[in-house]
Amino acid sequence: MTDDDILGGIAAVAREHLAYEGPLEPGMHLVEDLELDSIRRLTLAMEVENRFRVCLDEEDDLGIETVGDLVAAVSRKLAGGGDDDER
Repeated sequence: MTDDDILGGIAAVAREHLAYEGPLEPGMHLVEDLELDSIRRLTLAMEVENRFRVCLDEEDDLGIETVGDLVAAVSRKLAGGGDDDER
């Protein structure tokens, strides 16, 4: 799966579960640009996990500030770069 596929999936999640209607670009900040509060950020994380069948752990979450960071984290998990056995 390419980064563009992942970005498209995240955009679909944002539209469906957060009612976000604008364009989604890798450089956009989750809090500042998408205006996600803690509840909406958690919703995004949970729905991205469900869509891609990955588990983003606390270590991942600490480094995710932009849409591009989220794409990279999902990409790493899909490539086997994360420990998904705990889920």
